[in-house]
Amino acid sequence: MTKSFSTPDLSDDYPDNIQIGKTLFNSYGGVNSFAGEVETISCADDNSLVKEILNKNGEGKVLVIDAQGVDHASMVGDQIALTAYENNWSGILINGSVRDIEILSSISIGIFAKSSIPMKTDKNNLGSKSVDLFFGNVMIKPGYWVYADLNGWVISNKELEL
Repeated sequence: MTKSFSTPDLSDDYPDNIQIGKTLFNSYGGVNSFAGEVETISCADDNSLVKEILNKNGEGKVLVIDAQGVDHASMVGDQIALTAYENNWSGILINGSVRDIEILSSISIGIFAKSSIPMKTDKNNLGSKSVDLFFGNVMIKPGYWVYADLNGWVISNKELEL
């Protein structure tokens, strides 16, 4: 379990060791602060890989999803979020949308996304796992660390001393 932190403090304490994400996210999960080692997925209009990876043990990890800003379909809904929680994921950061937000807020997992939309995605097993991502003006690689709270989110290439 990650110790408590605030992204403003991390920004002050580690100005040369972090990248500050510029994309603004809303908190949809039951937890408003989360951190962990990054796993990545790039997928637009298809959350097949999201479901697949969140079905695995995610102890101490955060799934970062680049849905390439797609806002007409949801990457995560209540069933996928519950599976992530049951598999011990620390959080999910989505450059895209979620749905079932009234239920997401009752699940004890951090979920940050750009917006909500009722539409689900297609299921065609499209996308890429464990790839480098670039959004929010930051480079995000598998194995990096993400720290997110209501103030924003930061990326570090290693775990920070809290």
